[in-house]
Amino acid sequence: MKPFVIATLCAALAVPLFAAGPYHLQLEANPSAPFPFLGKFGTVTIHVYGSGVRAETFWLNGFSRNSARTVTVENPLGRMYTDMPLAEISLLVRKLGGASLGPLSSPPERVAAPVAGKVRGLDATRYRLVYGPEAWIDVWTTRAMPDNPQFRAIVNEFVAGVSPGAAAVARNIPGTPIYVELNFRRFKKVPLVRLKSFSSNNEGERDALSVGTLYFRAPLLESIWK
Repeated sequence: MKPFVIATLCAALAVPLFAAGPYHLQLEANPSAPFPFLGKFGTVTIHVYGSGVRAETFWLNGFSRNSARTVTVENPLGRMYTDMPLAEISLLVRKLGGASLGPLSSPPERVAAPVAGKVRGLDATRYRLVYGPEAWIDVWTTRAMPDNPQFRAIVNEFVAGVSPGAAAVARNIPGTPIYVELNFRRFKKVPLVRLKSFSSNNEGERDALSVGTLYFRAPLLESIWK
């Protein structure tokens, strides 16, 4: 693991530092591609702001502010919301997935040396998690904005639910992930996360990180889950 740590430090120093100021990173995630048990959520739109993160699906929405230990989950149709501890994200993923996580549940054999490039015009670095001769996950990250601690915490919890070993490796990858592609026997060049847009403003941040009007609190996640 030492060569990987040295390589990531060199890559971090080689990438220009971010410019301070407001920003809005918009990503699109398709978790149901490798994980059919997440199909009920459909495509997930993720908004990353300087103060927190918001995720939207056709069924449930959620947001979490920096330093919060919970994610606020909303059901727009029922006008209900509740708070779920961050630490329960990985437990929920394991509960939903059961034994169906397959080869992705194993930790990678190694991490290839970082490669510099661009993703839709943003300076980025590719980290390849190698699982075998023809099996890997490409994670492209950028330093075009400050590291968002809440986004990082949520991503780590989700990955830990799929593979604790992979989560331990992912924690050492610097920057903000903006493109993730799977390449396995069953998943050839399958985008899991892709960049939609990046702007140097935080328009809509306040509403995105607040409970909608006329919502009422539900006692348990299960109350708005079904």
